[in-house]
Amino acid sequence: MRPLATMLLLRCTAALVPRALPRVSTRLLSTQTDGVTGTKFEEPDEKKNPQRRGGHQVKGMKDVDPETAKRMEAVRDHQSNCPRLPWADEIRTMAAQPRGFASLSTVSCAEGIAGFPSGSVVGFAALDDGTPIFCFSAMSAHTKNLLADSRASLTVTEPGFEGAADARAVFTGRVVPLKAEQSDAAREAYIKAHPTAFWAQFGDFKMYGMTEMLDVSFVGGFARAGGVTVAEYHEASVDPCLAFSEPVMGHMNGDHGSSLKQYVEVLVGCAPVKSARMKRLDRLGFDVRVEDAESGSTGVLRVPFLDGEVTERKKIKDAIVALSKKCAEINPAWRPHGSEEE
Repeated sequence: MRPLATMLLLRCTAALVPRALPRVSTRLLSTQTDGVTGTKFEEPDEKKNPQRRGGHQVKGMKDVDPETAKRMEAVRDHQSNCPRLPWADEIRTMAAQPRGFASLSTVSCAEGIAGFPSGSVVGFAALDDGTPIFCFSAMSAHTKNLLADSRASLTVTEPGFEGAADARAVFTGRVVPLKAEQSDAAREAYIKAHPTAFWAQFGDFKMYGMTEMLDVSFVGGFARAGGVTVAEYHEASVDPCLAFSEPVMGHMNGDHGSSLKQYVEVLVGCAPVKSARMKRLDRLGFDVRVEDAESGSTGVLRVPFLDGEVTERKKIKDAIVALSKKCAEINPAWRPHGSEEE
């Protein structure tokens, strides 16, 4: 008897795929892909994997029929060709998130664990060039660690992070106390990002910054891993949609959940979904977290805007309405899964 996890994974693989593609006569293929997005766990094609990144050792996954394999390929092709922010811009935008908290790793100076990694969850913000800044109490263990050894790494996740399909970046460098005018500017930026952090004005809280950044690594979800140079990061731009993405996403998720289902089913081509929530919005489109109606498995799908970049809030509505019109052209009979009209 197969383990329960394997059975659920098999149902997920067959469910979250586009429908109504012609049957083809080919051999059975291994399902070494993500069931939601069709992303391959291993990619032997050097054109699609120029860095020759190694894949995962996929075991215990059942072969699928040719039709299902074809459908999965369609989802994968759609997602791989979606316009996305350059990695450097995506990382800079993630670092600029308001009210941000992240994991800071320092080198412990405490007796008995000196020299071992020490983790803390800390508030952070970013200066105009992307430099991460912090407001630390002299009493905190990570502050004492940094004063003894400034080497540190900061792991930042995108807002609403839930798991491996979501974006995260790691900044490695030296975090040191800031002085004079640099400290005043950093405190102002920190309070702007954390408007309720009244304690940032306390006398024993000092400003720190990763003034010497040595490495920036990035994982943007499945099959999106690598990094950018420090110079590329500092020269990148914060996506303009960050300024209004929260209210737009809140409105879409609260009042237009059916439209989001329609976009991923009709435009992306996935099978019926139980739920769809916008989790990230940028000038080129948005990411939607979906739950398969049959298996309950979850994943993230990208929906690009139809007419290029959208950088103003007042034009976001027009871009989203255009998506709805396109869906109506493609499938005017579409209804959400489980609706009485279906």
